Amino acid sequence: MSLSQRVLSYLDEQKVRYQTLFHDHSFSSLGSAIAAHVPSNKVAKAVLLEDDNGSRMMAILPADSKVDLAGINDMLNRRFRLMKEQQLYRYFEDCENGAIPPLAQAYNLEAIVDHSLMDLPDIYFEGGDHRCLVHLSQTDFSRMMRHALHANISKPVFH
Repeated sequence: MSLSQRVLSYLDEQKVRYQTLFHDHSFSSLGSAIAAHVPSNKVAKAVLLEDDNGSRMMAILPADSKVDLAGINDMLNRRFRLMKEQQLYRYFEDCENGAIPPLAQAYNLEAIVDHSLMDLPDIYFEGGDHRCLVHLSQTDFSRMMRHALHANISKPVFH
């Protein structure tokens, strides 16, 4: 598998200029950053949330961070929880398990993006598999995130 067809179509529709960076197989966004020799704070990952009403939201944060679920819930006055892994497979059938692209609009989802990703000159993310990262400019990433909420939604994981 390589980039998901949905990701390719979305990037083309948005007229995004990007490069692909191939690396050894990994099992997570953080693992992909390490395998590709890319700073882990420059790799955006997607975490899927669901609230008590069944509404879904994609949280987009750095690969070296964990989502601040309590902070998101307080800020939005909602009760989100992490989606169960089995549920994710149905929504992202075009992706390897755990390689969800942080492109909420391509999957018709609401999004909230961590402020720290918006200060970087460029961004990387998994495009549907654990062997290839998509690399794009901050300008293009910001344009794709223009409809997302922007907030501090993550806490660094020290490893």
